[in-house]
Amino acid sequence: MRFRTILRFSQSCVVSLMSSGQILHGSHNGVEVLYYRGDIRHTLCVALDQYIQHLLENPGLKGFVCDLTGAQSIDSTNLGILARLARAMQREGLPRVTLISNQPDIDELLEAVGFGQVFNIVASSESGGEPVSEILQTGNPVGEQGELMLQAHRALVELNAENRARFRDVVKAFEKEIQS
Repeated sequence: MRFRTILRFSQSCVVSLMSSGQILHGSHNGVEVLYYRGDIRHTLCVALDQYIQHLLENPGLKGFVCDLTGAQSIDSTNLGILARLARAMQREGLPRVTLISNQPDIDELLEAVGFGQVFNIVASSESGGEPVSEILQTGNPVGEQGELMLQAHRALVELNAENRARFRDVVKAFEKEIQS
């Protein structure tokens, strides 16, 4: 599938919550596109996860592309959400999620957590217009954030043995925090 076609939008929206980062969204012919911009932190995770879960319920979903070329950094919670997305797409028998990344620091991070095993990673694509609509947070993001952070880190742990060692203590800390 050509990225030029994928990245021309029929609809679009923005995830942006008390963070210097934002995640823009567009869609074309059943392929969903997320654009990561700036510093992507856990403050974005609840709205992003809710939005992705909604998209995964769409019977017309044909694929996902995540453009990381505008990201300055991505925290482990958001990497875990991407890992959950990859796993969900695999369960549904849909194509691998494509990650677009051309930044050495981000590329190194993706490689370090084993994303090459579950994603198609490419260096560039041609894009269309800019998304303009905003995804609004629903529910209580603070109440949901701890459990989501735990689930996201568990998804990273499940990718490979290196991640199990790397995130084991983080998962234990989240489990302890949630239990208390």
